Amino acid sequence: MPRQRADEPGTTVPATSSGPAPHVSKAAGALSDAVTRLTGSAAGAAHPDEEREKTGAAAALSGVVSGLAAAAKVGGEGAVVSGSFLADLLITTATRLPLRDKATLMDQHPDLDTEQLADSLVGAAARVSGAIGAAAGGLAAVQWLATPSLIAVPVELAAETLLVAAVELKLVAELHEIYDARPPGELGDRATAYLNSWTAQRGLRGEGQTVGLTSRLASAGTAALRKRITGRLARNLGSFLPLLAGAVIGARNNSSGTRKLSRRLREDLMIAPQRIPSRRIGGA
Repeated sequence: MPRQRADEPGTTVPATSSGPAPHVSKAAGALSDAVTRLTGSAAGAAHPDEEREKTGAAAALSGVVSGLAAAAKVGGEGAVVSGSFLADLLITTATRLPLRDKATLMDQHPDLDTEQLADSLVGAAARVSGAIGAAAGGLAAVQWLATPSLIAVPVELAAETLLVAAVELKLVAELHEIYDARPPGELGDRATAYLNSWTAQRGLRGEGQTVGLTSRLASAGTAALRKRITGRLARNLGSFLPLLAGAVIGARNNSSGTRKLSRRLREDLMIAPQRIPSRRIGGA
């Protein structure tokens, strides 16, 4: 996604000329690995193992926290939890996510039609984002009991926000796939389009959405993405209430946010979709 110079309102330039900095690249690797672990085949199971999901979310979150902590040693903790850094990190991660194409999704869910498959993807993503919120609240509860200082909370808050955003970004891409709304271009171009969609919380098929969204975000650079991430940071503060109250609130807020995003996407993507016929009901 291009970045706008502050002194040139109408100009956009690449975010970097030689790729992301090493500490950003390593943190992006930790984030993409965490998403891969959380959204594997077990995450889409009809009867998921809730205890395993919670354990997996805690481990994945810890991995992202470690990646951000390492980055903080280079840029400072204040920089790492800033909207600008988090936006750059999500941009870097976008091309590394384990995105499944339509054929793969159909093979993995042979008995589902378009809407049933969308329901399954949304349900899995909402469970995962909820588990991440619960895991973040659990880590916070341990810190409240261990020390009166919550120095580590900003990094963990950033880790929760990024991990949920990355899970939702994968959902955005896969919903576009099953509704035959894949944006044109190579992976980098599509990743940017999906970031735009996640930022605006809209699909790329709705009337006027594609053109309006592209021009609006191109002129703003990463400002809209930074604003979206900063807003999510603020919303996720509930995960860090004392004891285990944060775990309950974090799980509920994250799951609700993911489902709200999916509803808005599907409203746009359902406009004249090419539907997947159900093999279960004998569709061709």
